[in-house]
Amino acid sequence: MIKYDRLQAILSLLDEQGSVRVGDLSNQFNVTEETIRKDLDTLEERKQLKRVRGGAFKPNMKDKEVPFLLRETMYQEEKQIMAEHCMSLIEDGDSIALDSSTTCLTIASFLSKTNLKLTVITNSLDIFTVLKGHQTINLIGIGGNFRSVSHSFVGANAQSDISRYLIDKSFISSSGLSFGIGPTDNSEVESMVRYQFMNQSNETILVVDHTKFDFRTVHIISDFSQINTVITDQRPLNNKWITFFERENIQLIY
Repeated sequence: MIKYDRLQAILSLLDEQGSVRVGDLSNQFNVTEETIRKDLDTLEERKQLKRVRGGAFKPNMKDKEVPFLLRETMYQEEKQIMAEHCMSLIEDGDSIALDSSTTCLTIASFLSKTNLKLTVITNSLDIFTVLKGHQTINLIGIGGNFRSVSHSFVGANAQSDISRYLIDKSFISSSGLSFGIGPTDNSEVESMVRYQFMNQSNETILVVDHTKFDFRTVHIISDFSQINTVITDQRPLNNKWITFFERENIQLIY
């Protein structure tokens, strides 16, 4: 298949699926992954897709979130590291909230292999699927409007549901983290659900990989006053973050 035909085929797949992965395209077109990356770079230069690590997606003008199935394949090693740190903070008898991030899905995968007695509250369909049937976990699913890009339930009904619970620890992710602002999100409705989780919690743990620091998106989740702990996969490159967290009495784990 010549390059022009591959590019047209990739665009057709984007129209059908919303996202594509480098490995899948390499197998489908019987070319190297490097060739596919160059194809995706060409299409991004034409503003026909958005490149991310491991693939690409077709941005929605109203919702710029990377599709869930693509996010699931990104930064897998980093998510494992952060999930292990999170597990060290979860104690028998806790009630915890897990948001719809793929990092929290990794935490849920870890929890599924334990015998911890917990109450887990989530607005994520995928987390609910992973933990359903677990013998020692009291699983509470938050209802609302289904958001297909994140496989989550959002909106006023979701926020109302969350407001009925008292939560020991919430594990929250964000699209960005910046000085003077706090964690931010690509999605307004997702940011509101995350804020509601934080508001109902005795302790909030923000879980963000190193790429989220010094980066901001449009929707503010909260300020830093509601965050007790920040978990990341490596030491922040900017030493100002270390000083800032110490000054704000926010525990940093990496």
